[in-house]
Amino acid sequence: MKINGNTPANPAHTMVSLIGQRKSILVMCHNNPDPDTIASAAALKSIFAQTLHRKAVIGYDGIVGRAENRELVRRLKIDMVHVNNLDFNDFLVLALVDSQPRTGNNAIPRRISPCIVIDHHPLRKETARCQFFDVRPHYGSSSTILTEYLRELEIEIDSKLATALFYGLKTDTNGLSRSLMKADLDAFNFLFPKIAPRTFAAIENPSVPKSYYLKFADAIDHSVQYGDVIISYMGSLTNPDIAPEMADFLLRMENIRWTLCLGEFKDELILSVRTSRRGWIAGKVALRILKGIGTGGGHEKAAGGKVVLTGMTPAERTRTVKKITERFLKIVGVENRAGRPLVPHHE
Repeated sequence: MKINGNTPANPAHTMVSLIGQRKSILVMCHNNPDPDTIASAAALKSIFAQTLHRKAVIGYDGIVGRAENRELVRRLKIDMVHVNNLDFNDFLVLALVDSQPRTGNNAIPRRISPCIVIDHHPLRKETARCQFFDVRPHYGSSSTILTEYLRELEIEIDSKLATALFYGLKTDTNGLSRSLMKADLDAFNFLFPKIAPRTFAAIENPSVPKSYYLKFADAIDHSVQYGDVIISYMGSLTNPDIAPEMADFLLRMENIRWTLCLGEFKDELILSVRTSRRGWIAGKVALRILKGIGTGGGHEKAAGGKVVLTGMTPAERTRTVKKITERFLKIVGVENRAGRPLVPHHE
């Protein structure tokens, strides 16, 4: 973490003092926000309210698509405003959580540089130009960083915020299985006694529509296995979160070490990469398969990305999917393996 090139001993205090007398604050999540970015934004909003007595606005673009995420926002009463109802010129302070400038997964205009960036993905050069940035790529979640901020500032965490942060940390680390950081374990143990157990259980196990199961069944039916790799082209998606959900689900199959799930949401091709292999970085794989085509990134075990499809013909869209899958198969070393349907199709 650095502030104007210097590493602070007390980052939370430094961030708060940086705001000064500026009152209008916007905290932006990444597009189609997940629990980690939602919880981190809620924590940052709480910090500003309790230390500066300023009311911040939480903004987002896309949709809160996954049933668990909608339940998180509803049950914990987290107020969020869609970017269509925001004017960036109305705010003197812009904070970005769980994302970074010009990654392609947030709605901040390219002409605007955030004052504050807090994230746990690899540092980007654009972020290093921001006034305050705290980027910790070895942490499993941004919720972990914000939990440390709350503790540093000695802010009491109520059950709603604790539940949000705990769920953000749990989902981004897949129950700590994607993290070896002591900081994540410390945050996990600190937050757990403070959560609302029944609310947490309701968030983790929401009701889902029939269409959810039909899309899962269709995705499995269209999955192809290449040795220890599964690729699923999911077609049209009702929400973008179902691609990473399916990638996680398929990775649980025995002897499978890589999964790639792709699908179209509105005018974007959404893709999600998962691996159980050690020593491989899924985020770097995502960047390589999308080079010159789209944007992406991630961590050791999980990554994602997107390709803008606006203006492409159906044939061009098909070629784009083919190019991405061919690159992926080559990178993970199974380009010479014959693909076979995960579910045998009988004539």
